Amino acid sequence: MKFNQYTGIPNDDRRIQQELIAMGYADQPYKAESGALSKLLSQTAEFLTWMRWKGEVGVYGCRIGADAARRVEAVTAA
Repeated sequence: MKFNQYTGIPNDDRRIQQELIAMGYADQPYKAESGALSKLLSQTAEFLTWMRWKGEVGVYGCRIGADAARRVEAVTAA
């Protein structure tokens, strides 16, 4: 299985790709991009999504959307 390159460290790249798949990000098969720039932008977007999801799991204990997170924070702050 070929893994996308997110950090340049093979073990980290495999771990990030496996966590994205486990979170349901890659439910559809990966489609090859046509150009290097579009591939770079796509991988950057996936890396940022992974970072956001990891943050949500670390803070809330599960993956929730940004809108739901704002509501939870607003209720606890009020």
